[in-house]
Amino acid sequence: NPSILYRMVPAIHGLASVLTCCALLNYCYQHIASLHLFLKGLGLALSFLTILQKMSCLMFYRQRLVKLHADLAMTFNLDLNDIELRPILLSPLLSFYRPSLILSTVTYLVIVIYWITPILLIIIQLSRGVNVLKFILPFPASYPWQPNVNTWLYLGHYTFEIYAGICLGSFTSSIDSLFGFYIFQISGQLRTLSHRIKNLKSQHNYRKIISECMNRHQILTRCQDHLERIYGPIVLWMLVTNAMVMCALIYQAAHVSPTKAAIIGLYIVLKSVQTLVYGWFGTFLETENNKFREAIYASDWAGSGEKCLMTDVLIMMTYKPFVLKACSLSNISIDMFVAVSNTAISYYFMLRTLEEQDNNL
Repeated sequence: NPSILYRMVPAIHGLASVLTCCALLNYCYQHIASLHLFLKGLGLALSFLTILQKMSCLMFYRQRLVKLHADLAMTFNLDLNDIELRPILLSPLLSFYRPSLILSTVTYLVIVIYWITPILLIIIQLSRGVNVLKFILPFPASYPWQPNVNTWLYLGHYTFEIYAGICLGSFTSSIDSLFGFYIFQISGQLRTLSHRIKNLKSQHNYRKIISECMNRHQILTRCQDHLERIYGPIVLWMLVTNAMVMCALIYQAAHVSPTKAAIIGLYIVLKSVQTLVYGWFGTFLETENNKFREAIYASDWAGSGEKCLMTDVLIMMTYKPFVLKACSLSNISIDMFVAVSNTAISYYFMLRTLEEQDNNL
């Protein structure tokens, strides 16, 4: 069992995220009359709310997560120890490693830009000989007190927001990559099952092979159910919030200088990549499932003359497809990226229309 200190770690991360989110929402409240500043704080506040929601889902479904991890580790190692199946099992690795690496890199790059912006501003002020320095924090947060009253208080707030940024980047990249890791394990095992079915011959000990494949497929089906229960709310929340955040970022980019717009554009890329990666992983799993069914059709079962073999294969053909859904409302597929992008652009034009109406009054 984990120690008390180990159990306190998520609470500490969560508390830092909650405090930062409250400060960002307070900033939104204070600038509710300015749509540009309001959206500036809202986008980051939604990002911190997102990692809190992810933490809550993983903690709520902790038993399912432990079961999912244990089952996939056990079955994955069985194929990994087989010299013949190992290359097939690991063949989809790069399809998951590269998107996860890109997502993590862009995430931390955005966080680092937020960190270094206050330092660059101080350096610019010192180079210009400014007597009274203006201190800003990495995030547009508003506290009940003035954090820049003295240097030590400012450094304390700056350190705290750096820690909050580490939590934001770490939870975003790790939880999203974990989703891809589990799908990689399922997809790799589907490929090994396809290989075994394609090379199934009636003169071989096919009953043992069929039995092993059926048992493995049942385990993978349960794993898919666990994965859907755990990540369904996460993906559904992501679809809604990413559309809102991307809309807010597009609106901000249209009202700032080109240099600031380029930085905001990197944040837009992050949200786009995040949505695209989730959709890519879901589509990849669906494709591998279809290939598994094609392998069943392509096996030499129809002309084998073995009634038991034909019956077993027909039973396998009735298996439930691996189609992940977000709370039974939307398929987790590449189409999500198109839907989120269209929604974000639609929201942006709606804001432009409201802004033009206010200017005409």
